[in-house]
Amino acid sequence: KTVSGGGVEFVREFKGHKSGVVALATLDRKGRFLSAGMDKTVRLWDSRFDCEEELDEEGNILREPLTHLATFTSFERLVYAIEVMREGCYVRPTDDIDMAMITAMAKKTAMQGAGAVQRAAVLREIIECSGSFATLARNDREINIWNMNVVDKTDGNLPNGNVAKIDLDCVINHDASIGTMTVGHNLILAGDIMGVVTMWERSKRRSLTSWGGNSKTWTKVHKFTPWKSGVLHSPAEISKQSILRLCFLDRETFVSASKSGTIRVWDNIDALNTFEVYKKKNSHSMKITSDLVSGIQKLAPVEDPTTGELCLAFSVSSTDGHVMSMALYPRDPRKKVQDELVMFHVHNNTADEDESKSVDVDSIAVSEGFTSTNGDSFHPVVITGDSHGEIKTLKPEWKSVAIC
Repeated sequence: KTVSGGGVEFVREFKGHKSGVVALATLDRKGRFLSAGMDKTVRLWDSRFDCEEELDEEGNILREPLTHLATFTSFERLVYAIEVMREGCYVRPTDDIDMAMITAMAKKTAMQGAGAVQRAAVLREIIECSGSFATLARNDREINIWNMNVVDKTDGNLPNGNVAKIDLDCVINHDASIGTMTVGHNLILAGDIMGVVTMWERSKRRSLTSWGGNSKTWTKVHKFTPWKSGVLHSPAEISKQSILRLCFLDRETFVSASKSGTIRVWDNIDALNTFEVYKKKNSHSMKITSDLVSGIQKLAPVEDPTTGELCLAFSVSSTDGHVMSMALYPRDPRKKVQDELVMFHVHNNTADEDESKSVDVDSIAVSEGFTSTNGDSFHPVVITGDSHGEIKTLKPEWKSVAIC
């Protein structure tokens, strides 16, 4: 976790995967998260409830911590990307009473009898554990969406110790191999190896061919392309446009990054009236690195210190050791010109022993930090992981502006 002063403090480790972890996704604010491993499993964890060992007076372990909630093995191929579609409901016996707990307790009583809730409290059972998430396998043309629900314990012991199970909700088929995806606002973005980003929107009408009782139709609504209409391109040119990263800033705006080191901000999506969208009139482009873009993370809106206007913002990292924070600066709508993409903070990640040498930034995340002693003043903290195995925190501040 991040602590006062911008540092990072170790909390605990979660053991279970038999080989490397390749993807993580936070499920909700109650501490649940998902991990995907090279062992072809996705695991569900709880980082806050029942996480400490129970010891006797002599220090012997009486009960192991319940950090691991479930192991899902329904995957034929290695999952290397997870996106949360719906956080669902998570009710633990020690939670404060709220509407989610009341609903879950009423359901449990109706299904298992009046004593079921009391037994769950004594045995520290999870009362409700639901949600929905999407998975993507490497070089696959499909995005799989899964529904998760609590395991019915009326038959006795939990299968494999799992408190939750998953069922395939639907499969979204794409035209080419998908390199990355992101979700938000009832939308899915899929970026492929041809440089095209396809947007899917969740329909309110049910599909006659959908999977599962909660399935909805996903409709392909836009295709964002870096190419000019009708122009042929060589395989080498196409390879450079392969989409590596995607990030929503809001429902009308998202950022894409290609293998060429170029980022594009696509905005005013709701105003589009064509299926195929070309870069010239609908995006802001900038080549930020000759290497690869290793991550894009949304920041909280930043305030222009000159005008006081709030701007959509994000941070992007690259394998040549740079972390750049950018904002979409609103222009006067009366002039009918596009917003400007501005860079307001740049950090060069260097080696501790030699500041003249850049160190690759391999991953990036964003957390809330605080500047005041009472925690009233909040600002985004960018967390980076580099090729030297070091984790660092940055505070992007609006000091100067460069038009991109």
